[in-house]
Amino acid sequence: MTVFHRRVTPVLLLGQVAYVALLEFAFTFLVPDTAGIDHTDPSPSGTALYAAVLAVALLAMTGGAALLGSARVRAGTPRALRMGWLIVLGVGELAIAAAFLKAGGAGDPGPDTLIGLLAGVASCAIAWSCLTGTGAGRADRGPSPPQ
Repeated sequence: MTVFHRRVTPVLLLGQVAYVALLEFAFTFLVPDTAGIDHTDPSPSGTALYAAVLAVALLAMTGGAALLGSARVRAGTPRALRMGWLIVLGVGELAIAAAFLKAGGAGDPGPDTLIGLLAGVASCAIAWSCLTGTGAGRADRGPSPPQ
């Protein structure tokens, strides 16, 4: 695996986790509560589903960072699980990149466009690293036994 796979991609993934955590913190605690005025109280099931999806996504991203960044974690994870995890993470990152690029291209040019473009490129790089990292698992098996 290249230095990009082992060092840069895990940092980008952990940066995404920190970004999502910061946004969740900001939207939870720093936004004024107008639900009583607007009559828009969220349903408990919708809130629970959102929290579950968010937790799974953050777990997938953190686990992907560990799989790509740590040889010990990579060696201790069964090959099928490692490949499946990285494939799911890579496809998820492609969806994130598409969302960022769509949002960045929808508005007028400005700082949000630049942030969306950079985040989209970073997500594409993470997806590329995850999807090519699944093929790197072949090298982890060691030499094949003589026939």
